[in-house]
Amino acid sequence: MDVPKFDIHYVKLKPVNLDALEKGATYSEDDIAHGYKPFRIENLQLYNPVYPHFFELSATNYNRIGLNHKYHVGSLSEVVDIETHVTVPRNVFVKFAPLLDPIKYMTGKYAKSSEILTNLPAISTDTVKSCLPKLKDPNNASYVDNFFNYLSTQLLHHHNIPHCVEYYGSYLGVQEKYKMNVTDDLEYLSDSHYFVEHYNKLYTATHPYMNEFVKNTSSSRANKNKLTISSEDDVLLLDSLDDLGDVSLHNPVEVDDANLVYEKDSEKTSDGGSRGESESDSSSDSESDSGSDSSSDSGSDSGSDSSSDSGSDSESGSGSASSEEEWATDSSRSCSTEDEIAQYAYINNFPVQMICLEKCDGSLDELFVHRKIDTEESIAMLFQIIMTLLVYQKSFQFTHNDLHTNNIMYNHTDIPYLYYRYKKQVYRVPTYGKIYKIIDFGRAIYKFKGQLFCSDSFASGGDASTQYNSEPYMDENKPRLDPNPSFDLCRLGCSIYDFYSDQEKEDEFKDIISRWCLDDQDRNVLYKKNGNERYPGFKLYKMIARTVHRHTPEQQLDQSCFKKFRHPSDIQGEPIIDIDEIPVYV
Repeated sequence: MDVPKFDIHYVKLKPVNLDALEKGATYSEDDIAHGYKPFRIENLQLYNPVYPHFFELSATNYNRIGLNHKYHVGSLSEVVDIETHVTVPRNVFVKFAPLLDPIKYMTGKYAKSSEILTNLPAISTDTVKSCLPKLKDPNNASYVDNFFNYLSTQLLHHHNIPHCVEYYGSYLGVQEKYKMNVTDDLEYLSDSHYFVEHYNKLYTATHPYMNEFVKNTSSSRANKNKLTISSEDDVLLLDSLDDLGDVSLHNPVEVDDANLVYEKDSEKTSDGGSRGESESDSSSDSESDSGSDSSSDSGSDSGSDSSSDSGSDSESGSGSASSEEEWATDSSRSCSTEDEIAQYAYINNFPVQMICLEKCDGSLDELFVHRKIDTEESIAMLFQIIMTLLVYQKSFQFTHNDLHTNNIMYNHTDIPYLYYRYKKQVYRVPTYGKIYKIIDFGRAIYKFKGQLFCSDSFASGGDASTQYNSEPYMDENKPRLDPNPSFDLCRLGCSIYDFYSDQEKEDEFKDIISRWCLDDQDRNVLYKKNGNERYPGFKLYKMIARTVHRHTPEQQLDQSCFKKFRHPSDIQGEPIIDIDEIPVYV
């Protein structure tokens, strides 16, 4: 008998009490100095532009409804069951996802639309204020992220998939101050006349010399140098602040952020932190990266797109970079060294989506950085991720498109084994006390009930423009290139590779990660034989999409390191994650 599908419908809600959320918030010294209180949000609304895909709304009801997930946020420590109205203790993580690109905002790309920047989307009526197209677009990366969190939590409750993060609802609003990590964006920002001119008016930053830098450079842009950030404790050794004219906004710790190549002999951590460490998401989507691919190697790097990939300043895009070499991903901070001093910007009156989720216990990145996961546990962890992707791909034709070690979280569990059934084969996998969950779907592509959701990161001028060539951003003058179901495991392998690449001892985990980094011609997508990067910057993503097709989740089940999890089908008394029974929702 077919398993019933979950359905989407709306429930009438009262807006969340922001004061209750603020009572549970914690603040850094910088937050206090800059007057940052994340739950000071104006024009809070329930409506977002995804809803008209599924509901008929009117001017009287469009902003009084939410989605039908089981729990809704009450405070940072409590949620409410919408069926029983019982309050349940839960630790809540709140992610503030920007509705516009913050770097573009701070460099003046939205200046011509400044009067309507904070107008939030609404259903069309004669009295509705004009709104930027990006804020009305259902494919806005924030809306795409949020809606997949809803779909994922429905899998959790209707099909018992433990790898799905619990979703507690979302709101749009204008945040009094939006906080983001700009450690690696300050050089780019400092080159902008608009940024300097509007500093201390529209935004501030935590860099200790920023005020003096702006003061000294605002009147002499032609001769200005840049301010330097160092990872050492003695950040700047200056005889006086007058020496500021000789320094630049540059991070000397060069890390290939777009490729997510880790140097295993250094102590690394993520500025984004785990959901167990922070109540708000303050990561930036913008990075700076450069490199060239000039050395020879056997075999050609075929499949590249010969057309220009330079990003535009178009409103639909979500990146600040103006070229492929300057592009990077959400994961950029995951390579930060522990002694690097993170720098943050605080942007006044910025439109955001407040996404409320379960607060997980930690990130996979932390386990690798602090060497808290061994070979056998790592293989079992990978199997959990493979099965999660199998579920998402079957249900929604899903690709994550930025899967790395900071986008995989875990919760502790007392369950010793997880049981899966896929194509009638049962698998028993040890948990080693952790259940892993994939997060951050801002670059995802998926389908639900006949609707395609594709992050506007893939739009012309977006961070991931030209990675694929398919609807809704199809360029008819170029060959079709659909989302690649092998992309995510290759991308994940690239984020793990350098933790183990210089390890002399071969083991099964190193072998599978090395294999995931191979293209269809068995070439490592990260490095050439001489050790140079094969594809710098965003070109890595483009080439994975074009040249890697042997790393789908299903193909991994025949690998020897995962075959050992096969188990007789006659299990008794154990809950089983039956992927065969999960419906297709596309």
